[in-house]
Amino acid sequence: MRTVGLGRAPSALLLALSAALAAGGSPPTTAAQTTPPASSALTAGVPVAAAGVSQMLAQAAQAAATLNYTGTILYSRRGSVETSRIVHLYENGVEMERIVTLDGPPVEVVRVNDELTCYLPDSRVKRIEPRTGRQGFPSLLPRQQSTLAQHFTVRKLEIERVAGHEAQVWMFEPTDEFRFWHKLWTELKTGLWLRGRVIDERGQTIEEITFTDLTIGGRIDREMVKPTLASKIAQWRVDRSAPSAGVRGESPWLARGLPAGFVKVRESVMGSLRGHSEPVTHILFSDGLTSVSVYASSLAPGDVIAAGASVQGTHQVFTRQAGDAVVTAFGDARPAAVRAIANAVSRR
Repeated sequence: MRTVGLGRAPSALLLALSAALAAGGSPPTTAAQTTPPASSALTAGVPVAAAGVSQMLAQAAQAAATLNYTGTILYSRRGSVETSRIVHLYENGVEMERIVTLDGPPVEVVRVNDELTCYLPDSRVKRIEPRTGRQGFPSLLPRQQSTLAQHFTVRKLEIERVAGHEAQVWMFEPTDEFRFWHKLWTELKTGLWLRGRVIDERGQTIEEITFTDLTIGGRIDREMVKPTLASKIAQWRVDRSAPSAGVRGESPWLARGLPAGFVKVRESVMGSLRGHSEPVTHILFSDGLTSVSVYASSLAPGDVIAAGASVQGTHQVFTRQAGDAVVTAFGDARPAAVRAIANAVSRR
């Protein structure tokens, strides 16, 4: 008899889960809690009407797409820090961008409109894929705008300085138990998004992304957004992702009653893992701000499910038995979202 489920899952499944998401998740919390203990600090300021929120987000998205700018971006999450350099050019209706890492293994991402080309010289891989999900600060993609506008109440806070620019501060408080608090800084003149902070139920910062220096405008030409690593490798191994990765034919899995705002982003079959005679299906759900992976597979004879909630590192996990299958949700959303998404997935 084998026990299946996070906490006592087969090691191959744990490795697959760990490799699937690089970003961390929230610490264990009370799922029903929607107002953080530090609510007085997080909900100060002037309430903003829905129309004003939509206008502000649209301005930020427009600024990120159509302005020319260069800057250094600092990303931090629970003690881990990464820096990168961005050059963005908008010319004749075409959006072009180059991002290079400044620490760690060399990585370069070149974007033309919605197509990303990522150069990974250490592995000699050139990955081509569509822009999706949370990729692209300071861009605000349509799903991100929709989620921020529909599932949060917003307050206008003080004016602060970010990377030498005057910025308006906005606090987004979730209206449900499925999302974290978000704090945004937008440049006063252009509306460009300069800094973002994700805050948990205790008022503690989970992650932050910010410009540490930024020049808006000035001369930028196409040479500055061309890849610099492309000529470093004689033969790249090209990995091209389809716009919508999926399984052939109708999926055997169906999601009913997902938390509002969450949709299926992609679905793929990972192949059989040790101790499993059938392949494991991976389904990714996202609301544009957070993401949850679901791993579903048939139960082998004698399997016993270690059902319920658990924590793997900083990731929230929820495992359940769905008929003759085991479903495990794993992600960086709040515990209630991970549990609800796990409960939504079952065989068709």
